[in-house]
Amino acid sequence: MRNNSEIRLQRVVAYYCATLFALFSFSFMAFYQAPLLEMLYDHVATGKLEFNAFVVSAVVTAFLTLLAIWLNRFARFQREWTAMAYLPSSLILAFITDIDRSVYTGEWSAWGWIATFMTGMFLYLFFSFVLNRMLFEKIKDLAMSTNRIIWRNLILLVILFSAVGMLSSSDGNIKRESFVASYLKKGDLAKALNVGYEALEASKELTALRAFVMSKEGSLGERLFEYPQYYGAGGLLPAKAQNSPLVPDSVFAMLGDVPRDKERPVDYFERVAAYDSAATVAKDYYLSALLLEKRLPDFKECLYQFCDTVDVDRLPKHYREALFLYSTLEPEYSVEFLSDSMSVAFDSLRSIEARYDDIITRNNYVRRDFGRTYWWYFLYSD
Repeated sequence: MRNNSEIRLQRVVAYYCATLFALFSFSFMAFYQAPLLEMLYDHVATGKLEFNAFVVSAVVTAFLTLLAIWLNRFARFQREWTAMAYLPSSLILAFITDIDRSVYTGEWSAWGWIATFMTGMFLYLFFSFVLNRMLFEKIKDLAMSTNRIIWRNLILLVILFSAVGMLSSSDGNIKRESFVASYLKKGDLAKALNVGYEALEASKELTALRAFVMSKEGSLGERLFEYPQYYGAGGLLPAKAQNSPLVPDSVFAMLGDVPRDKERPVDYFERVAAYDSAATVAKDYYLSALLLEKRLPDFKECLYQFCDTVDVDRLPKHYREALFLYSTLEPEYSVEFLSDSMSVAFDSLRSIEARYDDIITRNNYVRRDFGRTYWWYFLYSD
C-alpha cells in the first residue's frame, strides 16, 4: 500500500516539475528572449520561413522537457530531488538564449560554456549517483509530507530558473537592438523608437539603428536628440561589416553610396547630400551630422542652401532649436518665430543655469527639463 502511495506521489511531483519547467521555458523564449531568437534566425536562416516565436518556443520547450524526463530514467531523481532532472535542460536553454554580437562578428569563445556544462554535469552526476542514490536509500522510508516535497522542488526550480537568467544574454544594448529590429521588420516604427526610450545607455550600433528608423519615419530632425548621442556624426552610420541587426547596405543604398576608406562620417554625408539625385533623407542625415558635430554656421548655410525658402516655424524641432541657439551665439544672425515659446523655453534654461552654482546639480536640473533638446546636447555634452 505504501509502495503504491509512493509511486502516486512521485508521479504528482514529476508532473508538477515538468509543468513548471515547460511554462518557464516557453515564456522565457516566447516573450522575454523572442527578439534575440528572431535576430539569430534572421541572420543564420537560409530558408524563407517566417520566424514564429511561439512555434519555436513550443518545439524547443517540448524537446527540453522530454530530454529531462528521458535522462531521469537513468539518473532516477525522486521525491525532493526530482527538479534536479532539469539541470541539463536548463543549461541548454541558457545556451540557446545566450545571444550576443558574436552572431555577426564570429568572435565567440566556447570555453566559457564548456566549463559551465562540465560543472553542471558534474553536479548532475554527483547528485544522482552520490546523494540521490545513497542518501535516498537511507531516508526513503521516512515520512515526508507532499507539501514539503513540492516546496523543496520549487526551491530547486527557482534556483535553476535564476541560473538560466544569469547565464543567458545580459547585454542590454543588443537586446534593445533586437527589439528595435523586430518592430522595424513588422513596420511598427512607433514601437521601434519607443524601445529603451528612458535609458541613458546606448551603443553606437543602437544609435545608428535608431537613426535609420527615424529616417524611415521622416523624423530625424524632429526626434534625433530625444535619445543619447555619444558618438557624434559617426553614430549615424553602421559599421561596414555587419555587427548588429542593421544591415549596412540598407543604409548605404538609401543614401546613395558607400563611405570611402578613411572618409570621415560628416564628409561622407556631405558628399552624398551633394548629389543631384540626393534624396531628402540624405540631406537630413547631413544636417543631423552637422548638428552632432556642433557646426552651427555650416548647418545654417546648408539648411538655407537645401531649401529655396525656409519657413522656420515649420522646420523640425531640432532644426528650430539649432537656429534659435545660433541666433543667441551670433549677433549678426537673427531668427523670428511666430510664437515666443522658443524664447520662453530658452530663458527657462538660462534661469535654471543661473539658479545653481554647483555644476553637477545644475547639469541634473537642466537635463531633467531639457535633456531631449538640441540645446542640452550642444551646451552640455562632451
